[in-house]
Amino acid sequence: MSLGVIGGMGPMATACFLEILTEKTYAERDGDHLETIIYSCPQIPDRTSFILGKSDSDPRPKIIETALKLQREGVSAIAVPCVTARSFKEEIQASVDVPILFGVEAAARKLSESGIRKAGIMATDGSIKTRVIQDVLESFGIEAVIPSDDDRAKVMSLIYDDVKTGRDPDLDKLREVRDNLTAAGAQTVILGCTELSVINRSYKLEDGYFDILEMLAEEALEACGMRVRA
Repeated sequence: MSLGVIGGMGPMATACFLEILTEKTYAERDGDHLETIIYSCPQIPDRTSFILGKSDSDPRPKIIETALKLQREGVSAIAVPCVTARSFKEEIQASVDVPILFGVEAAARKLSESGIRKAGIMATDGSIKTRVIQDVLESFGIEAVIPSDDDRAKVMSLIYDDVKTGRDPDLDKLREVRDNLTAAGAQTVILGCTELSVINRSYKLEDGYFDILEMLAEEALEACGMRVRA
């Protein structure tokens, strides 16, 4: 079995995903790892800009085109390391016969099994608007805590002004948002944008965060019949 990856949303998040996928694979030699085909297409239009009506450039055709290319390569499943792209899950899934994975369901299931009943969300404004995380959490009996407008602006700045431009992130902003979500009753704070996963991996954030990209890696391995390293 093999895994396809729709990459480039953004490029650093794709690289981060491959590292996590490799580390989470139970393997004793190179040949034990999963055959993976990554199609990195940074030219896919920005998902949040389209969702918010700030751009007429529709990302769906390019995402679907990439999914079809991966399917023709014979992959068993396709991972999409971009949470906001889950806003278009139905259209993408309808275009191919293999499962499309985003890690959101896997994350909600893991949180539910861990006894979490209230979770904060750090994500793009596009993801918040389309409720790609909130609705899934609620289906597992978990209440979603959304940042204030000011805190959402801080999250967007971390994603677009820091990670996507290659700058060092302002970790104080991240902690301020986390602390405010925790004060609002969140038992954990979901890093619901894969650029935030890049920060988590690069700076080894302290406890209190839950990384969806790690759940996507586990979900992808299991979908391809691979053993996940404990």
